[in-house]
Amino acid sequence: MNNKLLKYRWLVVFILLISVIVIDLSCTKHVVDPVCTQTLPKTISFSKHILPILNANCNSSDCHSGNSPAGFLDLSSSVAYSKLMKKGSGYVDTINPSNSILYTQITSSMPPSGKMDPCNIDMILKWIEQKAKNN
Repeated sequence: MNNKLLKYRWLVVFILLISVIVIDLSCTKHVVDPVCTQTLPKTISFSKHILPILNANCNSSDCHSGNSPAGFLDLSSSVAYSKLMKKGSGYVDTINPSNSILYTQITSSMPPSGKMDPCNIDMILKWIEQKAKNN
């Protein structure tokens, strides 16, 4: 009888151990995104703040510029504002800034070379929140 009870105890311990391992492996680990530690300007300027970010991160010849820009979105300096603000495009949504395609893309998958600097992301969101003026 003791031998049978011992077998069941080991079986219970084994099942519990496997359960703990499976639960641990199935849990998603929270990765904290880096935060901007700089103070952003009170007023964000498209030409002074946003355009340099786009030029540094988006306007290479194989991305959002040239004859066939990715996603048909040309972010070259001379046309970036008009393309982003094109009615119905959804690139910039001043009513729901965090739903703007521009913002959702830079916080998830763009640029392909790696995540954009958190201060640049915050700058773009703040510009959209300030009604995305062409200043």
